[in-house]
Amino acid sequence: MRRTPRYPRALPATVALALVATGSEAAPSLPPTLSWLAAPMEASVQLPGTGVQMIEADGQQFFLAGNGRYVLTGPAWDLWHGERLASVAEASALAGRIDLTRLPLDATELGAFRSGAGQGAGQGAAAGPTDREDGAESASSPAPEAPVWVFVDPLCPHCRDLLQTLNTEGIEANVVLLPIGGKASVQAARQIHCAADRAVAWSALLQATSTDLPTPAPDCDTQPLVRALITAQLLGVEQVPLLIAPDGRLHQGVPEQLQAWLAGE
Repeated sequence: MRRTPRYPRALPATVALALVATGSEAAPSLPPTLSWLAAPMEASVQLPGTGVQMIEADGQQFFLAGNGRYVLTGPAWDLWHGERLASVAEASALAGRIDLTRLPLDATELGAFRSGAGQGAGQGAAAGPTDREDGAESASSPAPEAPVWVFVDPLCPHCRDLLQTLNTEGIEANVVLLPIGGKASVQAARQIHCAADRAVAWSALLQATSTDLPTPAPDCDTQPLVRALITAQLLGVEQVPLLIAPDGRLHQGVPEQLQAWLAGE
């Protein structure tokens, strides 16, 4: 689950510090209507992809910009869920998931490999991007039988271990390449994505042998890799692997108990 960044208990004091004038001028006091900003912080959560912290103090909520300069008050809405952020607890719960019915992911658009059910334990998937003619779906709804989404960097060893586990246990997944590790990761992702034989490409991903694949053709369409990076940016991804459960729950990193996490326990 997403970790709540640690801010000092005196965090609201940064609001006052931001008002300190330069030179010999005294810092102006807070307006009476905002005096509650100086109260002890009760709870906080960083809103994904925004650099904004939602804070509760004295039974009220406000929003603090990353450098502490700007404070926003009043109601805020999570448009991805169509919900008003009435409390830090509610914002935390919403921050840890996406609504796949409102923001559907498309396996073809993201160049996803398909792993797990129907592929055979330990054999790996050869069906990526997902071929709509074979009846596969893109997990656009949180139905129990929908696959888990897994975003991986092709050179990430923890990602590779996770993929091996998914493959061995027959867990159905849409696997999306997310080259966030630098130039070498981008090159590996291009070689895997552009490989003519998807079964060979999948094997190269599992075994970290992308350098053995042919040089990508100049006309290879790498837009799915670009769309994956944009999707990750929108989701506020900070590390890989990123997992999205069929019910929309997000998890960055490898879950300690994969089956329990998939079951929502």
